[in-house]
Amino acid sequence: ARVSEAKGFMMDGGRVRVGRSRVVGVKAPRRRVARSVGGRTEAVGGLAPLPARGRALPRGRTVVLRGAGRDSGSGGSGSAERTSSDSPSSSSSALKLAALASGAGALETAYLTASKLFSSAVFCPTNGCETILTSKYSEIYGIPVSLFGFLTYAGVSYLSWVAASEGGRRYRDGVLGGATVLASVSAFLGYVLFTQFPGEECAWCLTSVGLSFSTFALALWATAEGDPVKTTLPPVVISPLVVSALVLAFGADGTSLASEEDDFELPYKEPLVTTQSTSEAVLLVKKLNRVGAKMYGAFWCSHCFDQKQEFGKEAMKDFPYVECFPSGWRKGAKEAKACEDAEVRGFPTWVIRGEKIEGDQTLQVLEETADKYLKASDYL
Repeated sequence: ARVSEAKGFMMDGGRVRVGRSRVVGVKAPRRRVARSVGGRTEAVGGLAPLPARGRALPRGRTVVLRGAGRDSGSGGSGSAERTSSDSPSSSSSALKLAALASGAGALETAYLTASKLFSSAVFCPTNGCETILTSKYSEIYGIPVSLFGFLTYAGVSYLSWVAASEGGRRYRDGVLGGATVLASVSAFLGYVLFTQFPGEECAWCLTSVGLSFSTFALALWATAEGDPVKTTLPPVVISPLVVSALVLAFGADGTSLASEEDDFELPYKEPLVTTQSTSEAVLLVKKLNRVGAKMYGAFWCSHCFDQKQEFGKEAMKDFPYVECFPSGWRKGAKEAKACEDAEVRGFPTWVIRGEKIEGDQTLQVLEETADKYLKASDYL
């Protein structure tokens, strides 16, 4: 069977309906005799021949096509050819999900960028966030990496929503290209995370990796029904270029070339505690000293500073604090021996009678922990 066009008809299932639109029909492989049955024209034992180009049936008449699948051999059901403007609902759903995933990524990176620019602490349910997000790997030539992520996430979210609403191949290609950039950057930074920060847990970092790869998978799904060459071309071309650019910016081992050229060094400067101590905080410091508790931290750690602020400046006189970088931070600087011996992985870390508690804690938690190891005579 071969495809033929008939002006003035429209395919609907196995019927050709009269209409004004240009339509696509299936031409019979050989001429059949038609007969009139109950006010309609029906083919005898095969396909009803379509009228010649330019002719139209009287309005309201229907031609029933029978046996199209059997006679055509390769025509399947004999239904009309789908026009290129038809968009599968699965692709639209995938694009909307991609818009939501990349939108969530934009919100996340916007929060991280604002925290970086305003030097505010980042909320983190794990202990490695502060160490990683304030390290030299968090920016390229002074620009936060999260800012680049925000711009890319926002662009992909916008294109995904437009593509889902309006269709159009160029929008889908843009979504796939942007999603490829996100996945490539996340793959490289994930490599840096696991090689340069072994054992550290960064919830924000892992969330971004998950969102970027989810967006990439949804973008592939949305474009999978098109030309396979066009579908695979953006990832194949863009991904190596992005990784190469990151290698040039950070170095193959994740070391920032900008940091190397500038010989970056952070001199030691103890932050000033400004809050007033409560009587409970002062008494708690005494308890902590009695059980030999230590808080290990770094002068540039905002969570360490927050912990000190919770105790107050009066309590700092006898506060059991151990600075892990007393000589400042620079490339290759090692932690103080006391911190290495305690196997500190993140800041702050409390060690109370061998019990390790990571992250800043409430005064109540610290007091309950200290009370477990105090003898009755220690309260006198």
